[in-house]
Amino acid sequence: MTYTEAKTTEEIIMESLAVLRKNVEVTELRILKTTKGTVSGYFSDYQELADVAGEYDGKVPAIYFTLNPTKTDLLSRAANRIVQRAKNTTTDADIECRRWFPIDFDPVRPAGISSTEEEHQSAHTRAKEVQRFLTERGWSEPIVADSGNGAHLLYPIDLPNDDESTMLVKTALEALDFQFSNESVNVDKGIFNAARIWKLYGTMACKGDHTDERPHRLSQILSCPEELKEVSVEQLKSLAALCPTMQTKSKSASKKSNTEEGFNLEEFIEQHELDVAFSAPWQKDATKYVLSTCPWNESHTNKSAFIIQFKNGGIAAGCHHNSCSEENWQTLRKKFEPNWNPSSKEESKKESQADILIRVSDEAEFFQNDLGEAYAAVTLNGHKEVMKVKNKKFKMWLTKQFYDATKRAPGSDAMNQAIGVMEMKAAFEGDERRLQLRVTEKDGAFYYDLANEDWSVVKVEPNACQVLDEPPTLFTRNKNTKAQVLPDFTGDLKLLLNHIRIKNEDDQILYLIYVVTCLIPSIPHAVLVFSGEKGASKSTSMRLTRQVVDPAVQDLLTMPNSMQDLAISLANNYMPSFDNLDGLSAEKSDLLCIASTGGGFSKRTLFTDDDETLLDLRRCVGLTGINVVVTRADLIDRSIIIELDRIPEDERKEERDVWEAFEKDRARIVGGALQALANAMAIYQNVKLDKLPRMADFTRWGYAIAEVLGYGGEQFLQAYRKNRNQSNEEAISSHPVAATVVALMMENQSWSGSVASLLGELERVAEQEKINTKVKTFPRAAHILSRRLKEVKSNLEDVGITFDIRHAGDSKKVSIQKSGGNVVPIRPQQGTLKRTGTDSNEVTDNELSEDYDEFAGW
Repeated sequence: MTYTEAKTTEEIIMESLAVLRKNVEVTELRILKTTKGTVSGYFSDYQELADVAGEYDGKVPAIYFTLNPTKTDLLSRAANRIVQRAKNTTTDADIECRRWFPIDFDPVRPAGISSTEEEHQSAHTRAKEVQRFLTERGWSEPIVADSGNGAHLLYPIDLPNDDESTMLVKTALEALDFQFSNESVNVDKGIFNAARIWKLYGTMACKGDHTDERPHRLSQILSCPEELKEVSVEQLKSLAALCPTMQTKSKSASKKSNTEEGFNLEEFIEQHELDVAFSAPWQKDATKYVLSTCPWNESHTNKSAFIIQFKNGGIAAGCHHNSCSEENWQTLRKKFEPNWNPSSKEESKKESQADILIRVSDEAEFFQNDLGEAYAAVTLNGHKEVMKVKNKKFKMWLTKQFYDATKRAPGSDAMNQAIGVMEMKAAFEGDERRLQLRVTEKDGAFYYDLANEDWSVVKVEPNACQVLDEPPTLFTRNKNTKAQVLPDFTGDLKLLLNHIRIKNEDDQILYLIYVVTCLIPSIPHAVLVFSGEKGASKSTSMRLTRQVVDPAVQDLLTMPNSMQDLAISLANNYMPSFDNLDGLSAEKSDLLCIASTGGGFSKRTLFTDDDETLLDLRRCVGLTGINVVVTRADLIDRSIIIELDRIPEDERKEERDVWEAFEKDRARIVGGALQALANAMAIYQNVKLDKLPRMADFTRWGYAIAEVLGYGGEQFLQAYRKNRNQSNEEAISSHPVAATVVALMMENQSWSGSVASLLGELERVAEQEKINTKVKTFPRAAHILSRRLKEVKSNLEDVGITFDIRHAGDSKKVSIQKSGGNVVPIRPQQGTLKRTGTDSNEVTDNELSEDYDEFAGW
């Protein structure tokens, strides 16, 4: 759009602020050199601002406003009004953020007067050259404005108001000043501060008297693109990199050193016919010569080459093109004077690649986690990302920093040396932070990592959820971590039951509560087990569950062969889900128990003799299999086992349709789960249970969650009780010693004798009941039987059988008791058994009697 039609001052001001401001932001209006000193006021009502500015327009040299928005608190200094002889105006600390990268083209002329038409036009010509230059570098179209005496370009940016941003803007402006300021027009490099005041468009520029030769003119926006696109941090850094950073010789340098004192640079330029586009003063008493054509590469004709002569005689030269990154004054002089050689003192000591890597890593914040591993927090695209120092992604970031600074690639030896120094910084200079996957807790609040490119997280507090765009450093990620959808906190978790085929209401309650408890950090988590025949949608159900809790690139995993690989899979996934299992070894079952309740796994660090790599495990494990794959008592006690029915052919859907329907509900499901947790947090402290099972935290939280979901805590306890009873039956049926002891006590109230005699009695009963004794877990000796009995002691107690083993002279004596008249379960033990009857209150095989209740007293 263009701004050409004649309008009132107030209308032009309002239109200009509508372009330059996002919504309503507090802005300072400042008028200098009035008869009553500095006039200042803070405005959130732009109409009031325009009216005040209109009263002063044409009566003062210029009217200004803060280009970047001020903090809202400043409104209390003078709210939508002005004060005269203002003592307090906006400082850099008062700016909320940086919204604009301003470029001011000021014609060279005596101070205190307006520009001539020729001077005015030269500034606009220069502005067009800079705009073309930046467009070629990929910058978007800017706002083009007339300052009244010169020209303005305004590029939108989004930077925090901090020292790093200030230095970046300052250096980028210096780069433009170096390349484009000449004897006619200056690119103002002094407007880098965040609180910079700017000409209020729509008002007159009235420096000096209005004359025909030097008239007063209207400041106004000339053009504005239909869509303003922000300039990225990388583009600003690329521009800033063009600013020469040569070091001049010290004042105390010896006259014998090659400071080129007395060297006639202009004669050298003329002698070798170097095409100078223009020369001008630069920085502190230096003179710059910008060349039309690069002397090292004649195809570089965009004034990229330069020579600088400092006051003390030092000379620097270079070209902004990457292909000329190695060129300098020495190579330029040798090009035209092949026999010239600098003295050894002139050759500056080169910075090593490792030193450069360490220097450019200063932008990173180094620290270590609670396991002593080195991490770095780096700013990318306006947000902080956490990377392990030894990981490939951090090395790639470091390589980019090196390349941006040198236009070269670092060597592997230099990279390894620098990484060692950064690990030292993390260990001895950084603090210690506990990093987690997906969920964590801090200061009484829970946090859920959305794992998106903005590194946003959800903060969960009692009755409240909110998305944080600038969260504290809490999480780490890996290659398998996938972004979660933005949650809809008005959603409903129960929508998930439209996509997971669980028919039994008790199992539905347990499943939904399991999903919510997965969002709770620092508690033991139940192991979710889906079993069922082929075509029961076990794998899809587990994938859908993981998409709600912990989305992953590879959502289902195969069970690794080695324990070390299993530990790594557990460490790298918050909800590791192992698919299509036939069984679990005792060692893997024990490791899954550790992952469920929390623990560590240690392995030797590669290429070392004594260093350990520690893996901290507390995970929400998922398992699927046709049969119930958890058979050891410890793991069964930690499990929620849900059997899925085969899907009839007339109810089957294509996988694409299943996922499309789920994705439509996913934001509401995830938001509903998080909001359910927030509501449960509000009542959790009031939940008091008289008796708690092994998974005590899960049970107490489950009660609170069931209350807020509308099921009621007592119904959850009843459902959990049934699932545990059925799981306990699985534990006994799948353990040959436990199953045989139950068979023995079916017709006995008590039994007493030596452990050796008990082994013989159990072998007899096993043969009678057709229980397989050839499996590895059936003992061959009395001392092994003692161990096997201890493995299932709690499971036997749950069905009313207790035992005691004591030394009695030369042997151990075991006493077994059956409490009360409870009927204990017994089914033939033939390998791994399949549970049935989960869709009713009865099972098809023998079951605990109705009057038995392991949760009695709840």
